[in-house]
Amino acid sequence: MGAYLRTFWAGLLVACALVAHATHNEAGEILVCHVGDAGSLTYEVTIITYTNPNSPADRPEFILDWGDNTPLDTIDRDASDVITVAGVSTQRNLYIQQHVYPGPGVYLLQYIDPNRVADVVNIPGSVNVPMCVQTQLVISVAGNNCSPRFLNPPIQNACLGQPWVHNPGAYDTDGDSLSFEPMVCLGGDLNIPEDGLGNPIPGYQFPDQVMPGANNQYAVDPTSGTITWESPQLSGIYNIAFIVREWRKINGQWVSIGWVERDMQVIVGPCNNQPPVIAQLQDTCVEAGTLLAFSVQATDPDAGQTITLDAFGAPFLVASSPAVFTSSPAQNVVNGNFSWGTDCSHVRQQPWQVVFNARDNSSPVQLQDYQTMNITVVAPAPQNPAASPNGGVMELAWEPSTCANATGYRIYRHQGSTGWTHGHCETGVPGYTGYQLIGSTGGLNGTAYTDAGLAFGVTYCYLVTATFADGAESYASVEFCNMLERDVPIMTHVSVGITDNASGVDTVRWSNAYDLDTLQYPGPYRFKLYRGTGSATATELVFTSSNSPFLAHPDTAFTDAGLDTRSVAHTYRVELLSEGGNTLVGSGNTASSVFLVPEPNDEQITLHINYNTPWVNTQFEVFRLISGVFTSIGTTAGPVYVDTGLVNGESYCYYVKSIGAYDDPAIVSPLINFSQEACASPVDLTPPCPPTLALVNDCELPLNTLTWNDPNNSCADDTWRYNIYFSESLGGTPLLIHTITGAGDTVFTHVDGASVAGCYVVTAIDSVGNESAFSNQACGDNCPDYTLPNVFTPNNDRVNDLFIPFPYRGVKEIDLEVFNRWGQVVFATNDPDIRWDGTLNNAGEPVPDGVYFYVCTVFIKRLAGAEPMVLKGSVHLLGGNQVQQN
Repeated sequence: MGAYLRTFWAGLLVACALVAHATHNEAGEILVCHVGDAGSLTYEVTIITYTNPNSPADRPEFILDWGDNTPLDTIDRDASDVITVAGVSTQRNLYIQQHVYPGPGVYLLQYIDPNRVADVVNIPGSVNVPMCVQTQLVISVAGNNCSPRFLNPPIQNACLGQPWVHNPGAYDTDGDSLSFEPMVCLGGDLNIPEDGLGNPIPGYQFPDQVMPGANNQYAVDPTSGTITWESPQLSGIYNIAFIVREWRKINGQWVSIGWVERDMQVIVGPCNNQPPVIAQLQDTCVEAGTLLAFSVQATDPDAGQTITLDAFGAPFLVASSPAVFTSSPAQNVVNGNFSWGTDCSHVRQQPWQVVFNARDNSSPVQLQDYQTMNITVVAPAPQNPAASPNGGVMELAWEPSTCANATGYRIYRHQGSTGWTHGHCETGVPGYTGYQLIGSTGGLNGTAYTDAGLAFGVTYCYLVTATFADGAESYASVEFCNMLERDVPIMTHVSVGITDNASGVDTVRWSNAYDLDTLQYPGPYRFKLYRGTGSATATELVFTSSNSPFLAHPDTAFTDAGLDTRSVAHTYRVELLSEGGNTLVGSGNTASSVFLVPEPNDEQITLHINYNTPWVNTQFEVFRLISGVFTSIGTTAGPVYVDTGLVNGESYCYYVKSIGAYDDPAIVSPLINFSQEACASPVDLTPPCPPTLALVNDCELPLNTLTWNDPNNSCADDTWRYNIYFSESLGGTPLLIHTITGAGDTVFTHVDGASVAGCYVVTAIDSVGNESAFSNQACGDNCPDYTLPNVFTPNNDRVNDLFIPFPYRGVKEIDLEVFNRWGQVVFATNDPDIRWDGTLNNAGEPVPDGVYFYVCTVFIKRLAGAEPMVLKGSVHLLGGNQVQQN
């Protein structure tokens, strides 16, 4: 394939060089779209180029790389027309062809045109730099796709010193989300096509880099796609490029599904006018089936200058009920009117973008302004929802959505009413409402849902939304609420009467099933009470009442004795039976006793109040044993209470009184229940706060000096000692190297041999051994130095007898070999101090006087890890041994 490409592109280069100054490709893009049925791998590509229609040369065909390793294709031009762009006649060319891809994958489509326009300011030697344009196609589980389209031509004038604005008018027929990002224009080396195609052009500059200045910024808005260049500083032709990336939500995650590059041209020239200005517009939402209408105004700061105002965007292209925009004739102030009669086919998750464009009618340079506006079309809320109790479940129903393209519904629930209604642009049910998604249904007529597992005596409220194929969600319905009917007994009381490990007592009460259909379930009636350990289920039968001919059964209480109420909670459930105990009517919800778990800490005890009840507890009153009497010490609305100001080591005992109620006013309230008694002793489990560490790194001395603050002066009162931890390098595991006793001793000096490279952390430890978290990390590094002498005299006069380095620092180890003139190793060591005494391998046999050569690899200790440094040199040995080296 590489040889084929090289042969083809080399031939194309020769052919095109003849017309390089005749027909210049000024701008272009590659658009791709799936065709055929859902399982088809056929995609249609449209190359769009903009060229000079007056050129004597023409380009009737284009060469495209499909990106799937198939041979390059020649695509004939299908159509062309001449349009006016930036006041100049421009030929728009369309090259269209279909291609079948081998399967899922990521494919990079590209074409190269050697005919880039000459004298482009921000591309050195532009006439000799080919223009490459690319598009990325992703075929995956994301589904079939068509790339974004553009409604605004990619050629525009600019004026020296005046703001320049452009918007490509990108839209996506699939409703995918779009983002925009600048990129360097692409070129290619036609002589090495397998390596040189589609590379950033060397020396390319973004417009604001040509003549940098404070008011010369160039930017691409990532959301709207609007491109701004605050103040062009140099006349000429500029080429810019940007990517429009598509995003689609798959399994709750936004995934990029391809992109299109657009290469465009900006022509900067002198002028004496200022650009028009469009009044700011706000994004909005509209309910499908209603009319959206608003006005737009544009003005020109140059008196007497006339402007034209128009609009473009996908809403003007929809098949059903497209938007309409009209404006007044060209004048200094122009007013326009936007009108869109929306319908359900316009509902989608992503907003519709409308681009408003004002351009002045000056000559030779027409200046422009753009304003973008996002319009979200939202489906109406489901109507007439209702919740009807049916035994132990709630039957929900609502009318089908007025949008026939709805794919289903989502159901949200909240215990109790919130009164929430959606805002103008609030779709679905936001999490802040407290509502939770409990289920969904499929299809336009999936308008019923059964909600099970509910508690009696509780108000349940619901919201319903319609859903659509792309993930869009309608406005939420009105809030609708109801309670289950009281056709089973309702638990009202599970209270600990006696706390004991074996002789504890629970008192249990319940109410009668006053809403029971006595014709369907005739008497006599009987209750069965079940108990369970913990707070989840109750399966052990502990009480069976006598039969009663009346629904208002007298036996609605039971005292359960002989329990371990100190260490565990208990849960209860009541069944109602009719016809003398032969027919089960139903079972009420389970309810547990309140179970208190004390958590001791430093001079305090945290009380955790655990329970599982079908009613809502709104307050807990805490009692503590004081002088032999349980006395109220406070209340809390939540399940946690912290008792402070206690003495470590002393025992404190508590119980809690819970106060609650059902939503149903017919059920007795308040519901008061008591926990077991629980005792604990405070103990210091709280470590001091970590110190703040500072380091003075003196790499020449060498010495590291650590200082830190005493936590007793800020966030502790019993700091007793400190642990100092050290690691030799960044990312290493800190190891304990020293402990200092005394809170006021907050200075430590350290050197790791001759190295000061490493990182430190410090912890504070209190009087009972609680250790704080690590302090901030403080690191130092070496400024290494290792130098060898060039002479030594091993003659035993105790002066310069050894070959040793000059004083060194920051060295971990070395790898030294000393050679004689014939390359034989006479000495080797890993010791940084070396200490060669002039004998063969320091074994006592003197080597001859003379010059010896060495290679020394020095491993330097650095904060990032050991670094090698190679020293090569020679040393003159003068030991009085006149034997020559043989």
